[in-house]
Amino acid sequence: MNSKIVVKLTNLVGYTASISTILLWIIFVWVNPYGPGMEKTSAFITFMMLVLPAVIFGTGLMLERSMILLAAYIWSFPYSIYMVVTPGVFMLFGMTSFIYFICFMMYRFRGVKY
Repeated sequence: MNSKIVVKLTNLVGYTASISTILLWIIFVWVNPYGPGMEKTSAFITFMMLVLPAVIFGTGLMLERSMILLAAYIWSFPYSIYMVVTPGVFMLFGMTSFIYFICFMMYRFRGVKY
């Protein structure tokens, strides 16, 4: 497979995971049928643990820096694993975090060091 195709595919999958995380968070905070009593602090914590890593991950893709991708993955991993055990569509946070790791590995295999 051509290297440019792999790069474009990796970027497409990574950007899709980042955007999906942000969209899932919006649904989680404003449309969540499982959390009618969610407090403002919960929205803030989930923003810090899910949305900010997604934005940082997208930035890492733009800059082609594998360490930024790894940092975003490590940052989002604990809360994403917690979300895997929640009901409904929110278990997809775990999948988007796993995709962060896959994209990081693709960048490393491609030879992007830092």
